Parts: sequence; C-alpha cells; structure tokens
Amino acid sequence: MNLSEDQLKQIDALCRAMPITRMVDYGMSREAAELTHRIVREGRAWDIVLEELAQQQEAKAHDEQESAAARELWHAAAASLIFAQMAFNADGERKRNLYRKMTRCFTRFAAFSEFPVSRIEMPYRRGRLFGWHFHTNAAAVAGSVIVFGGMSGWSTAYRSMAEAACRRGLDCLLVDGPGQGDSRLEGGIRADTDLTSGFSRFVDWIQERTPGRRIGLWGNSYGGLLAALTATRDRRIEACCINGGPMLTQLPPFRTAQEQFSAMFGESDPAALTAILSALAFDSQHAPLVCPTLVLEGGADPLVPPGAQRGFLVGNSHPLSRVETWLDGEHTIYNHSAERNALTTAWFAEALATSAR
Repeated sequence: MNLSEDQLKQIDALCRAMPITRMVDYGMSREAAELTHRIVREGRAWDIVLEELAQQQEAKAHDEQESAAARELWHAAAASLIFAQMAFNADGERKRNLYRKMTRCFTRFAAFSEFPVSRIEMPYRRGRLFGWHFHTNAAAVAGSVIVFGGMSGWSTAYRSMAEAACRRGLDCLLVDGPGQGDSRLEGGIRADTDLTSGFSRFVDWIQERTPGRRIGLWGNSYGGLLAALTATRDRRIEACCINGGPMLTQLPPFRTAQEQFSAMFGESDPAALTAILSALAFDSQHAPLVCPTLVLEGGADPLVPPGAQRGFLVGNSHPLSRVETWLDGEHTIYNHSAERNALTTAWFAEALATSAR
C-alpha cells in the first residue's frame, strides 16, 4: 500500500505515543504489540487492527474453561481496546463505543481476578466518578493506594500496579478522576482548576468505608502532577508517588496534545486552556509536599527529562522521601514495569506503616 506523507506522519505519531513497551506495561503481550505496530505501518487503521485483535481474544476467552487462562484472555482483550480508543482524542461515538467494549472486557476479567475486584461509582458535582477497587487477600490491610494516570492512560491500564499493591497487603483503587476515562466519557465530569477535589472524593470513599485507613496516591505521567497537587491540598493523604509528572504544564504547539487537553478540560480555546494549565502548576514555595514522597524518573524519558521532577521534593524533609532513577527508563518507566511496581509498592507499605506510628 502506498501511503502519503501525512499518513506516514500520523502512523509515526501513534507508534511514538503508544510504544511497544507501553503496550506491554498495560497488559498486551510483546508479540501482540509488535504485530500491531507492524500491521499499522503497512497502512491498516490503528483502531481497526486493535479492535479485531480484541475480538479474537474475546472469542478465545469465551471458549476457555480454565479460569486463569480466561482471566488473561479477557484482560488481553481489554488492553487491546485501551489502545484502540487512544487513536481518537475527541470524545466521539467511535471512542465511546471502544471504551465501553473495553469496560465490558475488564468486567469479565474482574470476575476471574486473582484478587477480588469491584466497580466503584460515586456522585460528584452533576455527574459521576468511576474506578475499580482491588481488595488485598492479606489478613491485615496495611493501607490503601489510589492509582491514576493522566491525559490518555486511565484506570484499567494499571492492573499490574494494583496487583503488586495487593501482594504487599495494600488495597488499591484504580480511578478515573475529572477529565479521565469513564468519569469523563460516561460520568460527564471534565477537569478544571479544582480537579483535585475529584481525586479527594476517592479519599472520602475509602474513609467512609474504612475509617482511619491510611491512604497514598500514585500518579502516573500528567497524573503525577495531579497527585502532587492533591496531596498538598488534602492532608489525609499520607504518602505520594509521582511517576513521570511535570511540575507545570504549558500548552504544547502540537495538535494531538492540544486535542487531548481540550477533551480533558472541555475547553477548545487556546487562551482559556493556557490559563487553566497555568493555575495547575506545582509551587513548592507556597504549598510544598510534606508527606513521604517518592519520585520516579527515567533517563530516557522524552516528555519529562531527568531532574525535571526534583522540585517536587523542595521543602520536603521526610526521611522516606527520595528520587529513584532508571538511567535507561522511558516515560513512567514502561520498560522496567515489574521492578517499578515492586519498588513502589514496597515503599508505600513502609511509608504508610511509618505514618501509623
């Protein structure tokens, strides 16, 4: 197939935004991720390739009698659809339908999950917030960790983080905050300058059910900044991990990024978007993080270069606060996901236990 220059640029942009390491981190097999990239570079539409792959995985899951195999097939289908819907930045019907299919597959996965998983839904403003609660099997729960992403990586992408937390005796909530995932597409909640109150609603939810439970936040990519802002404003949060988060956000000159911000905040005017993003900068001089804070950085991160996140620790003197660096680490440490998860959940277990003393 002869592809135009514009088509080649679009394919390159999709493959850069969704590299094989990210696809594997979110739950696809390396073989499936590599096949997707290869077929897309031959000219087939990104969303069609991944939707067809999900359909094949669903069919196998329906035929599978063994629960562990069915679990992984349902999750593989959900992961394929996570990436299928990323082909679209605006919230059109095609994106919504792909995301609904993903949610259906993830719900089927949850029925076979190693750890009990329940759907979270709560009222917020004039809409609803959504998430997934992974329950640890530990006899004594060490605390709860709320995990979320940023502009395009949303709650169901972080299954591996939730399961790593459960193995450490921590409950885990994978959540869609304002402007994210189901909370935006189904709940009608867009982000604004007060979006931290949306993440605090999940803190309310935990404390209403388990009073006194110690709580940590784990924000990934743009969600790292949102976690830091929430932790400075909500002192019930007793530990915070920032993974590949910028300290401030400027509206990029690239169409794709502008469209993603526009969808997240429900604002298409560049000047208005710039004003919103400026109000969401992290300011350690006026509102430093005081809880234990873990910063994860990658030496090969093209979006948040090494050293750019160290300002999150200015004014933070807690002995457990530190920066952890992977010299070859990609954005949010996609390429060392198992090590990242083990290190971070061990840190949360220690930080939340320390806060209880």
